[in-house]
Amino acid sequence: MKKNLLSAVLIAGGMLCSGVSAFALSMTDLHTKFASGEYAAVVSELTEEIKNNPGHEEAYTLLAESYEKLDKKEEAAKVWTNLKTITRDPERTQLARLGLLRIRGPQKPDIDEEKTWENDPYKVDVGRIDWERLEADVDAVKAVGGQGQYPPVLLESPYFQMYAPTQRACYVANQLAEKYTEFLLEKYFHVGQEWALRVPILIYKDSKDYVSTNPAWEGSAGITMSDSRTGVPIYIAMYMLDQEGKVDRDALEGTLPHELVHMVVNEWFGGVRVPRWINEGMARRMEQSRNHYEEAAKTGRDAAAGEYYRFRDLFAQKEYPHRGDRVWRFYEQSATMILFLLEQYGPDAAAAFFTALKQGKSHDEATAGALGMPVDVAVDEFERRWVLWARDQYIRYGEKIDEGEVAVASELDKPLVQADFSEVATVEHAKEWSDVRSDSLDSFKDVGGSKRFWKVDGDRLICSMKPSKIGSLLGVRIDEEPPMAFKCKVRAPEASYETPTRFGLGMLDHRGDDTGIEVGVVLSDRQKHSLTCVVTDEIALYLDDKCTGRFPSLRADQLNEDIDWPLALVAYGAVEVSEIQAARFEEFILVADAKTD
Repeated sequence: MKKNLLSAVLIAGGMLCSGVSAFALSMTDLHTKFASGEYAAVVSELTEEIKNNPGHEEAYTLLAESYEKLDKKEEAAKVWTNLKTITRDPERTQLARLGLLRIRGPQKPDIDEEKTWENDPYKVDVGRIDWERLEADVDAVKAVGGQGQYPPVLLESPYFQMYAPTQRACYVANQLAEKYTEFLLEKYFHVGQEWALRVPILIYKDSKDYVSTNPAWEGSAGITMSDSRTGVPIYIAMYMLDQEGKVDRDALEGTLPHELVHMVVNEWFGGVRVPRWINEGMARRMEQSRNHYEEAAKTGRDAAAGEYYRFRDLFAQKEYPHRGDRVWRFYEQSATMILFLLEQYGPDAAAAFFTALKQGKSHDEATAGALGMPVDVAVDEFERRWVLWARDQYIRYGEKIDEGEVAVASELDKPLVQADFSEVATVEHAKEWSDVRSDSLDSFKDVGGSKRFWKVDGDRLICSMKPSKIGSLLGVRIDEEPPMAFKCKVRAPEASYETPTRFGLGMLDHRGDDTGIEVGVVLSDRQKHSLTCVVTDEIALYLDDKCTGRFPSLRADQLNEDIDWPLALVAYGAVEVSEIQAARFEEFILVADAKTD
């Protein structure tokens, strides 16, 4: 009996193995039929197969592709939707997602565009936070002190081990971290899957306590450490009090979600190099304390004027820009591009975009799949659409960013947009101008030893340096604070069309050091020109009332220290500077004019 039973089992096992082999062979035959164009036959057999085996994911894939070949788009969309619902395989999820994007195109979220300024659709609902009670605990917040130390209070939750200085701070930070992370996981990454990690978050008292724990954190508000080989997060560290010893809401609503994005993105890419613009743009986009439409409006002003990173240049950026190399534009534009992708194309398109890059696809392929367009034009079309959208944000919200009503063309007939925005009217309405004495070098600061190139001749400042790629900086003492205007006369006595002379204005910090922020002009004649600089949240330079450069500025009002020399004359050859004046203005008047080429 045992022998017969064993034989029966072996026979059944043989039949089962035979069935698997026949099944595999059947799929091979169907792939062959598909390759030879027998799509109707493939549809007939796979429709029956899925009825009998609803979990056969490979059958769904080939069936949907066959429907697409037969131009039966609705049938294909239904099959792709079913596959996306049942599969837990990220590769097949991406196939289904791309299939739906091909057929239906990106699905724009249902957003009330009239209310986006007040109601950002991608803000996270974290419930009510009792900031007053949190503030009341400040006296109990103690510094940890010493390298490698953890804050004293620990609270464990499904996703985190939260270390903080007080019980309430620990609870509030943990509540926020869980909400932010759930939002990220469900909307963009690991949809429908569990987050199996529990990550330590270390919240220290203040910047001094934070840096004393690890000097390498100097200069940062928070840091995320992840394994470079696998992307698995190791810990997040940050601090909770500002320089006045008060609870810094931006730490919990800005820094915390920013670092959580780095944590999730690094883990999701799994050790694959994350494109810089996505990592920082997504992190900045998640900062709940920012008005992202205000930033989009400001970025739109520059983008419409052609002052932005071309997309191919941004996509190729492997490292963070160096100081002065449009670093703030890199952050703000990246965040605005993420906002554009989410608002105009939706989370599914964004997820398809990120997944393609994770799979090693190029930005061309990722853009084509996410936006449903040919690969050879995808990136350029993505850029064109973003410029138009960003410009529209400026038109819509220009008044809200204290720039008055924006008058621009209402329609664009051609794809390339150039716009001229003049702040000259603002300068003309400045009431009280202060003269900067130029009969002595006492009003000017030596920056990097370059004062040796300068001298005074009557009421003129003269730089006698030979043409150089390294500018000679001379700090100018100015009492006015931003928003303010600076103007002077400048002449290049040795300039010609063959050998022009560069000249500009740079920004200095509270120590009088060069920040790398600079706007400039090229002088190709030996005539005297009017130079005007406007300093707000940007520094803009005008030569004879024509803008020659614009750059995000160092905001003096955001620093605790006074800046005695906010601007520096920057000469790259022989120049003469005279009639230096400065004025603060209260009213910002903007004249805008859009043109198409």
